[in-house]
Amino acid sequence: MLRVTLLGALGFCLALFSEGAAHAATLRVPAQYRTIQAAVDAATAGDRIVVGRGRYCGATLTKPLSLEARGKVRIIGCATSPIISTDLRIGFYLPGTQGTNPASGSSIRGFVFDGRDVANTNLEPLAFGVFARFASDVTVAQNRFDGTVQAITNTGGDRWRIQNNVVSHLTLLDCTSHCTGGDGIVIALALGSIAAPGGSSAPLNRPEDNIVVNNRIEGTAPDGFSVFSMAGVLLLAADHTTVLENQLRLRDNPSAAAVGQGILVANTCCGLGTSFLPGARFTSLIRNDARASEAGIIVDGAGGANTLGLFSYRNRGSVTVEGTQIQALALTLAPAPARAEPTL
Repeated sequence: MLRVTLLGALGFCLALFSEGAAHAATLRVPAQYRTIQAAVDAATAGDRIVVGRGRYCGATLTKPLSLEARGKVRIIGCATSPIISTDLRIGFYLPGTQGTNPASGSSIRGFVFDGRDVANTNLEPLAFGVFARFASDVTVAQNRFDGTVQAITNTGGDRWRIQNNVVSHLTLLDCTSHCTGGDGIVIALALGSIAAPGGSSAPLNRPEDNIVVNNRIEGTAPDGFSVFSMAGVLLLAADHTTVLENQLRLRDNPSAAAVGQGILVANTCCGLGTSFLPGARFTSLIRNDARASEAGIIVDGAGGANTLGLFSYRNRGSVTVEGTQIQALALTLAPAPARAEPTL
């Protein structure tokens, strides 16, 4: 009797699995849909969109989808690209409101995002690669970002996995009009919601349990720029973040006073003149290589603002905690450089 019951239960579970799998469709671009946005609009939550080689405008995701590139698929800036701040173009945009995002659970794999040469004098390329607010359980893996001012931005989202991406020629917008960027991967407090009940301590506003693993990030500040620093990975008032085995090459530009930082852990930004409390908590920085960055790892603040539960293990390059260099190739003490200025 027990055996029959187990077999019956197994059959029931298989039937449920088959039913769920039958509902997940694969939509193909350009074979079935000319644009990625058309495929996104036609898809049902949980569907898979496979994109063949070519150049495509970006898309706004409003449901959980799996986006996969096959061959050389380049996402470019277009008149129809998602935008933020009036005219800054985004590759894939996952908009949300406090605590909710209908695109949570999405994955984005294998694309090339073309933001090369983006500047205040040239806003046609992508300024941002993947940009999300309050999206959780998102995977961004095996993509290439050429240029952009922020390659991957997670504002207020939990349980992201950002893995095996390459960011090259990272840049920033130099404050002649827009004044932002300089960050490869951003995991940040949702600044737009800090006036809501709970403010910067509210769990809905704080990113939690995110992992950044095995990414390569390279960039240099433009000549003459001195307003803020650049960062390969920026953690702003984020909780339980793991940053593991990344290669960070934020090089010194002798013609720019702006500092290139490999990893920045902070609780202040954006020229707001305020500190977000609590700061970053339970951050794990493990086996990252920032030797090619002007400054390796910076844990900003004072009085333990961003050091609660901090774990740093076998990182390569300088490590500066609250203005004191605790591990360095150069045997000198140095204050933490000015903070980066992301768009959140």
